[in-house]
Amino acid sequence: MEKDQISALIIESDTAAKEHLVRLLESYPFVSLLEIASDTDVALLKVIDMNPDVVFLTCPVKGKTGKKIIGFIKSKLPKTTIVFVSKTTKYAAEAIHYEIYNYLLKPIVKVELGRILEKVRLHKQANQLTMIDEIIEKKQEDSRLKFNTSRGFTIINPNEIIFCKADGPYTELHFANKNNEVTSMFLSKIEKILLPYNFVRISRSIIVNKNYIRKVFPKTDTLLLLANGIEFEIKGSREPIKALIKN
Repeated sequence: MEKDQISALIIESDTAAKEHLVRLLESYPFVSLLEIASDTDVALLKVIDMNPDVVFLTCPVKGKTGKKIIGFIKSKLPKTTIVFVSKTTKYAAEAIHYEIYNYLLKPIVKVELGRILEKVRLHKQANQLTMIDEIIEKKQEDSRLKFNTSRGFTIINPNEIIFCKADGPYTELHFANKNNEVTSMFLSKIEKILLPYNFVRISRSIIVNKNYIRKVFPKTDTLLLLANGIEFEIKGSREPIKALIKN
């Protein structure tokens, strides 16, 4: 389903009222999925199956699971909008009790229905943007790595590392912010950690972040790295430099 499309579930036992609401909803091209249930017992299974964007619940509620379906949607499907539909305002207090603030009176007027559907669309779009932001934040969190240092440990995003240089059983981590840390890890172990993040080994003692490579000098087997206006000239080995040029 496209991001501007919505799905709807009608819970209605009255045939005429049901057909009227169906006709109205079908007149909106962005309502791409429409399901109908005669009572809440049948509707509960449909809710679980389709995860609708909006549920039109007729009051008085028909079925034994009226309160259960409201509770289920509120707790398990908080992004679903519930709309109470009734002949009178008698159930307005009950709607407020359940924190349901969308109420339509029969016979349903298309203008009023349109206002609610537009709110549902905007609500869905906002939820999708929130979800995207959460995914990005989670991705950033997942990318943060922990390295033990002489002063304890450092937690960094691998994109902040320009290059790593072996120093016996230790490894120097050089960062884009001009700082550096020494970790008590062999370069070979760090290489395994950083390879998925676009790093490459250019000699027995150095791995570099490809994102910072600006020039390659094959005659001298050196690389020019650039980070925040600062240049780093790194000496590599012939075969790794050749392989880097080919790639």
